[in-house]
Amino acid sequence: MENLETSKQKHIPITIDKSHLVTIGEKLYTEKMSFLRELVNNAYDADATEVRIDILPDAITVADNGSGMDEKGLGQYFTIGSSFKKDHEKSPIFSRQRIGEFGIGKFAVLSSCKEFIVETERGDFRARLVFDKEVWSRHQDWHVNIDILTKNTAKGNGTIIILRNVDSQFQLPKVRRYLAERTPINTPNFSVFLNGEKVTDNIVVGRQLPFHHITPYGIVSGQIIVSPVNHRSEKIGIAVLVKGVLVKYETFGLETSRKWGVTRITGKINADFLPITSSRDDFLRDTPEYVIFSDLIKKEIAKVLHILRQEGDVKANIQASKVLKDALFKIGKAMKNFKNAFPGVQVPMGEAALSEFSKTSDGYEISKAEFLDFQTNLDPEIQKRLAENKEKKKGRGRPSAILGNKSVVRTLKVANLDIAVRLEHLGGDDESMIASGVIYINLDHPLYRTYQKNDEQLTQHIARILTKELTLQTGVKDAEQAFALQAGLLTDALKDKGA
Repeated sequence: MENLETSKQKHIPITIDKSHLVTIGEKLYTEKMSFLRELVNNAYDADATEVRIDILPDAITVADNGSGMDEKGLGQYFTIGSSFKKDHEKSPIFSRQRIGEFGIGKFAVLSSCKEFIVETERGDFRARLVFDKEVWSRHQDWHVNIDILTKNTAKGNGTIIILRNVDSQFQLPKVRRYLAERTPINTPNFSVFLNGEKVTDNIVVGRQLPFHHITPYGIVSGQIIVSPVNHRSEKIGIAVLVKGVLVKYETFGLETSRKWGVTRITGKINADFLPITSSRDDFLRDTPEYVIFSDLIKKEIAKVLHILRQEGDVKANIQASKVLKDALFKIGKAMKNFKNAFPGVQVPMGEAALSEFSKTSDGYEISKAEFLDFQTNLDPEIQKRLAENKEKKKGRGRPSAILGNKSVVRTLKVANLDIAVRLEHLGGDDESMIASGVIYINLDHPLYRTYQKNDEQLTQHIARILTKELTLQTGVKDAEQAFALQAGLLTDALKDKGA
């Protein structure tokens, strides 16, 4: 290795071009409203109880009644990357966990304007400065000029930021939603006003399932929210907050999941220990803190989806039982007009029984629903067909629609004729099958899934299948006669509602 002799040592300065300060504001904070979040959160860190934002066509003003700044504080305010808030994590008056970490948030205003004014007062000190991006860039050194003002005894401590020459248009409803999510408006002794109106939390629509966990890094708390079936959230994913302020909506894989109910999952979670990027709009994902947090939330989501699946199955089971009962009542009433179509069977001429459990000599009876584990106690022929269907659809699994987790069996008794019907998960493309005197109706058939959204349509679907299968059992060979018989049965079955 070559020997190097040192005869003299010098130093060279490490400098940063002024243009990089502009880059911090224009590039790091790409979302135009980021400066509002940063200014409000600075006021929160300064123990303000009120922040008043006024958005006008020619200027934007953000005024707070916090502790304000003295000359030293102004110097710290314009120190790029100041560690003051990291070194002083709690505010002096309310002991708030300070939100700011990196000391660069005040430059977010440069993403929306070329000039901003800072006027601040603390105790006997009051000052005003104008930061003009173009003028500042022409200075030979790094400085801003401040004007020392006479104390305003009627005003008290606080800071006002005024943005001029704003190059963006801001819609007040969007700004209000943004502030509701990105600032700690739910903290005691803290309020934000937009053009004179208090900003309140966004209304949460849906069922809330709260949770609270302690991890090695800190507490994770919040709620998974299950929105109503027909409700669509404006944001996809779950709001993740750090120190009460929204950082990002995280999907946790929901966007690629095919599980039933994923589109209804939203929520709000707070985890103060999560490391975030300097722009405060994302997380450092390769950290152990984020990994343990992400795994925990995915488990919570899995629990909720399991609950939704169970509830959906119960609801679907009840629906299947109801529509089958309704369809059998319609078929029973229709069959009295077609007694000659069923040799050896005296079709009753009386009205339907008043109760599901009533027995009459001239009426017909529908048995109470029996719920069985699906695909159990099946006829061998049905089992064979089921195996064939599974082979055809191998790897596809059950449909994503909630069709219930039970088979439903009911029997229609018409004189000495028993019509047993079983709603069953059969897969494949057959809408119905008959074996051992039982009519099987396929819950997995596309038409069943389509009509499941409407009880009346689903009842008509089942009635159509039953009239088809009953017609086939009459032994009528002529296609035209068979069609006429089914059409007559179905018309009589559905004529109550003009169907």
